[in-house]
Amino acid sequence: MLRQENTRPYHWADKTMSVLRANQLEACEKDLAGLPFLCLFDNDCTDKDAESFYALSYFPREDLKKKEFSLHTVEQLRIRVLSSFAPELALLSPEEHDLMVRLVLFGGKLTLQDWDELIPARSLVRRLWCRTRREDSGQVLYMPHQLCASALLLLAREGHKKIRDAVELVQESIDNSLYLSGITQASGPVLHLQSLLKGTYAENHPELIERMLFAACDYVYDESGRLVLIHPGLADPEKTLRSLSAASCAFRQMDDVSLQEASDSISDLESPLYEQMLFAITDAVRPELTPEDAVEDLIILAKQDVPLTDMQEVLSSMLVSLPTEEMLKALRDLSSRIPRWLWFSSSRVQ
Repeated sequence: MLRQENTRPYHWADKTMSVLRANQLEACEKDLAGLPFLCLFDNDCTDKDAESFYALSYFPREDLKKKEFSLHTVEQLRIRVLSSFAPELALLSPEEHDLMVRLVLFGGKLTLQDWDELIPARSLVRRLWCRTRREDSGQVLYMPHQLCASALLLLAREGHKKIRDAVELVQESIDNSLYLSGITQASGPVLHLQSLLKGTYAENHPELIERMLFAACDYVYDESGRLVLIHPGLADPEKTLRSLSAASCAFRQMDDVSLQEASDSISDLESPLYEQMLFAITDAVRPELTPEDAVEDLIILAKQDVPLTDMQEVLSSMLVSLPTEEMLKALRDLSSRIPRWLWFSSSRVQ
């Protein structure tokens, strides 16, 4: 999801990963509430609705890049959506794919159970496959029966599974890279996935890969207009991009094996620190925040080189009482030993 909020003036307690995520989801919920109650494939949909559907879809940005401009009809949009339905279904983000499978199995109607489903639901609506509506049971996602039937057949294909394996592999590489560095250009994962898709029915669809990244990751654009993927806990991506540019630093690209080895090494280092912090605060965290999320927030702050004094303030804001000496010791250990993201001075990495 595009990161638009300027968090620079905020205190660190207001720009932890939990807060940033909650703000993103709240914005997504408001966006969903303002979408049409009709779907492109509903019988009641007419050409009067065509431009509204086009405007909320992924098409305008893609057409702008190709300098293709025209008025639209419902039939034209339906043909355009259906013509790429098979490869697009295979190139959904992992969260979209999981949600779509459940939606299909429930016959095209699914009540969204938690906030984490809002972003993939919003992307399925942008693909012009679905619509949402607020009902007594909550936010409900609908998919037309004709698309459900087509999706059910496509899901059973062996080729679909092969493409999904490639998507999952690349997404894992992205996750590892972002946890290691905090930020990465999208061009690397795009080229990686394109190479894995050669010979499949999903090859030569860069716009569908980009849609997948939009749904799967937080992102911004650099000064040259290039898509940059960011860790959901990175509080000030614009400042990071300026710092990288000023230092003439290149984005680090690592192969899958190196990424996995680095990820495993960091996990071995961080796990004891995580457990120590979790044990210290488990019974003292405010009810709106889980202890696990609180510890993760603190770790991500350490990766951004947030000073210990600021981290102590954040810890205090998470608790129902004053922090104990055991908590403060766990925080000092975490602050001094968590590896910083790679765009910080390597001397800070323990």
